[in-house]
Formats: sequence, C-alpha cells, structure tokens
Amino acid sequence: MNIYGHFFSAPSNKVRYCANALGLEFTYHHVDLQQGEQQHPDFLDINKLGKVPAIEDDGFMLSESDAICRYLANKAGKLYPNDLQTRGRIDRWMDIASQTVLLQMSKILFNRFFAPMLGEEPNQTAIEDGQRKLATILPHIDNQLAQSNYLAADEMSIADISMLATIDPFDMIEVDLSDYPHLKKWRHSLMQQGFYQDVHHHFAAEMEQGKP
Repeated sequence: MNIYGHFFSAPSNKVRYCANALGLEFTYHHVDLQQGEQQHPDFLDINKLGKVPAIEDDGFMLSESDAICRYLANKAGKLYPNDLQTRGRIDRWMDIASQTVLLQMSKILFNRFFAPMLGEEPNQTAIEDGQRKLATILPHIDNQLAQSNYLAADEMSIADISMLATIDPFDMIEVDLSDYPHLKKWRHSLMQQGFYQDVHHHFAAEMEQGKP
C-alpha cells in the first residue's frame, strides 16, 4: 500500500498515524505541495482533485482522510468496532475533529504560520474568530475525556487518531490546554505511543524546522 501526503498536512498525518496504529505495511510518499507536485499527471491519476492525503492499495485509489481511515480500519479489523452505536459515536467525533476543530484551527495556523511565510499580512479577525470558536468546543472534548479514557469507545479508536492529528498544531498556534486537563493528559499519552512517534516526535518542533 502507498500513502501520499505532506508533513504540514494534519489530514495526511492522520492517515499515517492510523496505518501505523493498525499495523499495516505501507510506503509513504511525500508530495511537495510547494512545488505543485499535487498537480502532476502521475499524482492526478491517484487523486483527480490534486489533494493529499491519498492512498493506492493494490490498484484501489482513495482520498479524503476520514474515508481512508475507515477503509484502513475495516481492512485491518481494528479501531472501528462493528457495533452500530459505537460506530455512530466514532463517526460523530471524527466529524467534530474534521468539520469543526480543523476548520477553526486552520484559520489560526494559516494566519500565524503560513501567511508570514508567504509574505501576506495575517488576518487578525480570522485568528480571533478561530480562537473564540475553539473555546466553545474544547470544553466539550475535555468533558468527554473526563468521563472516559477515549473519545468514543472503551478503547482507542480512529476517532482518537482523527482528533489527535487535528490538534497536533495546537502548540504552534499557542492554544493553551491548561484549562482542559483531561484533553491535555489524553493528548500527551497518545503522543508517546509508537504510532505517533514513528511519524514524528513533536509536530510543532519539526514543522518549525521546515522538514519532514
């Protein structure tokens, strides 16, 4: 199996974490977005939308990080239990990570990190909007983790991997988790595990260095 991604991309890292946690063998291919490799005909054969992440598994192509994680979990038979209600909870938390947390985090990350790199003026309004909206969702995540060790099930699931990848840049965007002790503990625990360490030891430190 081949995984295509970029080390700045939280969704790409999510897929790598997931494949690692599932014990699947794969070859990782870095797609240089800055050089436009995502628009190269060879990559467009894998994902016509020209986006990362994407996978190729014995001729089967798939894109979109959550869809890929579900496919991989079903392939391995782990981290995505068959129970309908458990899957509903897992899917809910994956949606929260991808559609709510990632959206707000990205506003802050772009304007604090990428805009200066591109010579653009940071949009302070977007930063403040992202901060305000994150402040409404983080207490709910912390409350869930006060009740259980994982987001959606008694054991780690792809929901935890999805959320972990989504909040990976929190140190870079200066999100203080001191008010969310359960979220902070959960995050630290998962970051010590092999599936994370095999991708990077600390996302923010390696991203600051500008290298995979």
